[in-house]
Amino acid sequence: MSRLKVALLLAGGAVLACTPASAQSLVNVGTLACQVSPTVGFVLGSNQQAQCIFKPIRGRQQVYAGAISRVGVDVGVSQGSPVVWSVWAPPIKRIPRKALAGRYSGASSSLAVGVGLGSNVLAGGPGGVVSLQPLKLQEYVGVNVALGISGLVLQ
Repeated sequence: MSRLKVALLLAGGAVLACTPASAQSLVNVGTLACQVSPTVGFVLGSNQQAQCIFKPIRGRQQVYAGAISRVGVDVGVSQGSPVVWSVWAPPIKRIPRKALAGRYSGASSSLAVGVGLGSNVLAGGPGGVVSLQPLKLQEYVGVNVALGISGLVLQ
């Protein structure tokens, strides 16, 4: 089995492992798109800055500054890339400003040799009830192998 297939299987497993048990009571409230800065991964982790835009299904878009950290195996260099999540939260009529501000955590994995793929599934936010599910696998350019626990802080 190729290394890319193994990485994709790990990413899929991470997605299933991090889906909150209460996901049945959540609804899709929009998308969160982040442009992530380039990174140099060290053996035990990495940190990246991100500029994010939340586009709710109803209402005005919201802008956030973010930081993504990873603890675990993270070795290599990767170019900055966009990440897009589907945002799931309890049903609400109106999403207040800065509704997504807070801390999120979950599993992540990626593999890139030239061009590669990765996945981050995160849960947390206000009250710990928001789930961020990747809309597609993140595309990486660089040489990088990563598997671990990711954190996202939105302000």
